[in-house]
Amino acid sequence: MAQNFFDEPYVVATILNRVFNDQSPTYPVFTKQVAMAASNGINAFALSYGAAFAGLTEDQLSTKLLGNLGVLPNAGLQTALRDYLVSVGKANVGIVALQLGQILSGLEQATGDLAAFNAAAVAWKKELVDSYNYSSNPANSWSGPPEEEEQPVTGVTLVLTAGDDSISLTAPEAKFKSTANNDTFLARTAGLLATADVIDGAAGVDTLIATLAAGSTVAPQLRNVEKIFITAGSGAEFNARGATGLQELRIDAAEGPATFSGVPLATVVGIQNSLTGGALTVSFSGASGPTDAATIVLADATGNDEIVVANIESLTVRSTAGTVAATTVNQAKISAAQAQGIAILGDQALTTTVTGTQVAVVDATALTKALGLTLAGTNGVVVSLNAQAAHKINLGAGADTVKIMGLAGAEAKDINLGTSATLAASAIEVTGFAASGTDSIQLDGAKGTVKAAPGSTELASIAAASSLLDATALAATTAGANRAIAFRYGADTYILVNDSAAALGVNDSLVKLTGVAALAAADWASA
Repeated sequence: MAQNFFDEPYVVATILNRVFNDQSPTYPVFTKQVAMAASNGINAFALSYGAAFAGLTEDQLSTKLLGNLGVLPNAGLQTALRDYLVSVGKANVGIVALQLGQILSGLEQATGDLAAFNAAAVAWKKELVDSYNYSSNPANSWSGPPEEEEQPVTGVTLVLTAGDDSISLTAPEAKFKSTANNDTFLARTAGLLATADVIDGAAGVDTLIATLAAGSTVAPQLRNVEKIFITAGSGAEFNARGATGLQELRIDAAEGPATFSGVPLATVVGIQNSLTGGALTVSFSGASGPTDAATIVLADATGNDEIVVANIESLTVRSTAGTVAATTVNQAKISAAQAQGIAILGDQALTTTVTGTQVAVVDATALTKALGLTLAGTNGVVVSLNAQAAHKINLGAGADTVKIMGLAGAEAKDINLGTSATLAASAIEVTGFAASGTDSIQLDGAKGTVKAAPGSTELASIAAASSLLDATALAATTAGANRAIAFRYGADTYILVNDSAAALGVNDSLVKLTGVAALAAADWASA
């Protein structure tokens, strides 16, 4: 157990993110950092975090840390910290940064000479709280939070050359000099970004935009470059083994298969725009244990895309809007041979085929739009959904379990009672359901919802209705309020979850089991 509040892993991670980078990581990155701090110890984690900034001088580190703490200008303090780093060694800068963040947090009501830091301490503590609230929120799993009070400062835009470029804060020529703000490095012509290039973005949130030639492999040395967007020719490979501080790595477009290799586990990888055939293969560095976790993001993926991830046991997939307004549904295949659990979340509809022999759980309860999911090569999966959209699920081999939360609730998607066709389109549809003891479905309706027990005569009347809409309406009144009823209509079986009104209404929920002729009582449950 931590000895005090400021030794808690989540506080340590928040402090280091703010002191070194002046930013708040996404939820997946933050949770990974907290786990590492708890597992390895806060000192070891701080040392590891600081090691990414070993390329900076003591003077640069002093300026970076004190600037992000909000206590500059203060020439005396800046010189004192520089000299202290020389004394203890830059290898310990992670611990020094942590200590500085902890000390400043306690100066809110300091007296004497330290009273000069009162205002900075107040601002710092608010910054830590705001940062933690952002990073600990599962909804924040891609880009950073919008700054309401402080807009990011734009740095310089530098264009790489055909030679061996060395870009840093201390470069002698302006065309190679980065800044402590948000810089952008451009290599839009294939061949400009090369393995021999060295780029140090220094402070700020820096971005590299590059194009790789077909068949090329590029592994530049990158420090403090937080975001990278790659346009890749067919067969191109970007190797991130020399990248430190990398937070987001996205393929912006590709003419065929492409590869990201040597990617740090904490880096969020994504498809920003559609690939023209082929797949993006992602290889994470350090993924060798039994519980490795990684996050991928899909934006503007329109059907030809596939992302292949190896050696990751826990995979988070975020579906979000990109830059193309017309794209309302991301479409991409996900192949994850070692994945045991896949979490799907986000605010953009997703149609995907998940392939993986080890997949046991697909949790899409945090996805707020429709999911079209097909399981391929699986053997018994638990699929969890919410009722906020008309999901379409195609089950695979083995004994699958489908869990649907929030049916007939306030946040459930309304069913469309205009016609039988609109009603069917607004239902949650499950295909490939093997009844009679193989697959199962668990429905979570409003509090107090229980299964109805209609008789054979009542079920026959429902089945004989002239339309699906009439059959569902009859099923509702047969079941009664706060009841779930299973009935057959045509070649399919339906389950209606009724709200607090007995009559069929838009707030009820409908689940369709395509091609299921009969559903045994043990095949489904309602709570």
